[in-house]
Amino acid sequence: MLYYLLYQFIFKQYGAASESYIFKGLNVIQYVTFRTAWATITALLISLLFGGKVIKKLAALKVGQEIREQLSAEHHAKKGTPTMGGVLIIGAVFLSTILWARLDSLYMWLALGATIAFGVIGFLDDYIKIVKKRSLGLTGWQKILGQLLTALIIWSCLYLVANYPWNVSIPFFKATAEVNGVTYVGAFIYLFFIIFILLGSSNAVNLTDGMDGLAASVTFIAMSALTALTYVSADRRWAEYLDITHKPD
Repeated sequence: MLYYLLYQFIFKQYGAASESYIFKGLNVIQYVTFRTAWATITALLISLLFGGKVIKKLAALKVGQEIREQLSAEHHAKKGTPTMGGVLIIGAVFLSTILWARLDSLYMWLALGATIAFGVIGFLDDYIKIVKKRSLGLTGWQKILGQLLTALIIWSCLYLVANYPWNVSIPFFKATAEVNGVTYVGAFIYLFFIIFILLGSSNAVNLTDGMDGLAASVTFIAMSALTALTYVSADRRWAEYLDITHKPD
C-alpha cells in the first residue's frame, strides 16, 4: 500500500521535479531491501505495542490453555495460560505485508493466503479447546485435511493463473530446464513438493510448540534463514549473480 502511495503516486508525481529532499528521498521505497526492513520493523512494533494488551484481553476472556489429565503436575501448572496468541502474530504479519509489499504480486497473495489459512486452522483448534474445555481441539485428520486443502488451492492457483514453470533445484540431478541448475518436474509432481513443504513446516512447528512451548526460539532461527533466502531469490541482481557463478565450466 505504501509503495503505491509514497513511490508510485507522490514520488513519481512530485519527487523527480521537486527540490525537496523529502520528496526525493521517497525514491528508496522502490527497493525491496528498504521495504523488507521496514516490514520487519512494523511487525515488531505491532507486536510490542499490542502484545501486552492482547494477552490481558485473552486472560480477561478466560481464553486459557487446557492440559491433558495424564500429563505431569509441571504441565498442569500451566493450565489457564492465555492461548490464541497466533491472532497477534498473524495480525502483525498481515498488516506489515499489506503496508509494505507490492500488491500486484500473485505470489505474495498466495504466501499471505496460505499463512492466514493455516492460522485459521490453528484458531479453530484453540477455539474448540476453549469451548469444550478439553485439551483436544481438532483431530489430527481434521488438521491434515485442512492443510491439504490449502496446499491444493495454492497449487491450483499456480496451475490455472500463474503459468508457473514447475522447476526445482534438486541436488545430484541433471538440470533439464532452460534456467541453469534446476530441473523441470511437472505440475503434478510439484503438487507433492508443495504438500511436503507446507505440511512439513506447519507440523514441525506444532510438534516443537507442544514440547513446552519452544516454537518461538526455533522459529526465529528458521525464519531468519528463510527470509534471507527469499530476499536473495527475489532480488534480480542476486539471482543473476548466483546463476552466473554456478554455471558449469
